[in-house]
This record gives sequence, structure tokens and C-alpha cells, in this order.
Amino acid sequence: MSTARELRDVQILNMIMRGMKIRQIALQLNLHRNTIGKTLRKPETLQLLETMKKEITQQATDHMLARHKAMDQAAEAKHTQKGIRRQGHRPQDGYAPIQQYVAHQA
Repeated sequence: MSTARELRDVQILNMIMRGMKIRQIALQLNLHRNTIGKTLRKPETLQLLETMKKEITQQATDHMLARHKAMDQAAEAKHTQKGIRRQGHRPQDGYAPIQQYVAHQA
């Protein structure tokens, strides 16, 4: 198979993965719908399509797990801060050093 056809097949697969309909792809690539259908029925194209789907699913899963982990860490940090406040510790007052300086100068 020529390189131009391989590139065209990959381009068709990318468009399919983006959710484009066969008719839209045919209009955009200036091909007949049957040509795209034949391309999608080839065993090597079907295998590549399945591989692409698996990779996208894996990437989406990894991204979702990373987001959930970050959200859990943020919730844990917030919980820790609330626990510290309940024990009577307050975050440092931003004006305290200024008030101490003014009191010391007076």
C-alpha cells in the first residue's frame, strides 16, 4: 500500500474518532462514500481503529484518576486545616507584625 493511502486511511480514522459521519468525511476529503466504507472494512484499518480506541480510553482513564486523586488531596488538606482550626490554632494574622511594630514605636 502506498504511503499516500496509508496517510489517507489514518486521516479517515482520525475523523471517525472525532465523531464525523462518513458523508462529512467524503465531502471534506473529496472522496466517494463507498471508498471510505471500504477503507473502514479493511482488517488492518479495523485493527488500527481498535488500537486508537484503547489508547484514548486509557488516556481518559489516567486523566480521570489523576483528577480524582488531586480532588482527594485537596479535600484532605481542607479537612486537615479545619481540624487545626478546631483545636484553637488560628492562621497567622497578617496585621499582627504591623500592630507589633506600631505598638513598639509608641
